[in-house]
Amino acid sequence: MTLPPLHKSAGLYIAWIGGLCGAIVLMLADVLPFRPAFATAENFFSCMVVLEIFFILLLWPLFVPSIVREGVRPPALLAYVGLLLLFALPLLMIAANVAGVGAAGLVRSQLLVAALAVLGAGVAARRPSALPWYLLAVFWISAAHPFWAFLGDQLGAKAPAVSVYLSPFWGAVAERSAPAWVQSGLYGVAGLVLLMLKPRKDAAP
Repeated sequence: MTLPPLHKSAGLYIAWIGGLCGAIVLMLADVLPFRPAFATAENFFSCMVVLEIFFILLLWPLFVPSIVREGVRPPALLAYVGLLLLFALPLLMIAANVAGVGAAGLVRSQLLVAALAVLGAGVAARRPSALPWYLLAVFWISAAHPFWAFLGDQLGAKAPAVSVYLSPFWGAVAERSAPAWVQSGLYGVAGLVLLMLKPRKDAAP
């Protein structure tokens, strides 16, 4: 059995850890002209999870086609997802300790990140021609729809109860744990199905 060429993806891991560490510096060090209002001890863990989800949703799928071209079979991308979570775990444990988040919250958030990573890997590996539509869907579900719900709330309309179960950012920071679990199941299963499908002609060679 040939092991995946993980060493050839150093740029992915550097971007992952560098992005998280750089964001921590910007949040906690007084290097910006103003101090971000959300950069508090209570929000530290939520900020880290949101940063993880941003990278996983928008940047991680762009690395996948080049990884597949190196000869890695799509199911083996699960190893890359596991390594990403492993490398970020020390930072997340520190953030959880600072914010007072328990083990259940840490595990739940990382399962959601893993599920989203598997979904992005499945789309990029099996349906690379659908990546623009994937990014459009991410924009609508994660940003446009929550903003529309926020505007409706400001105008006195009741926010749709299903919204928190769709947006990964919304679900990750929700007070209730149900949205994160539901999203982890839906997105994780969808990603696994895509990774296990037979390749199509438009898939990356």
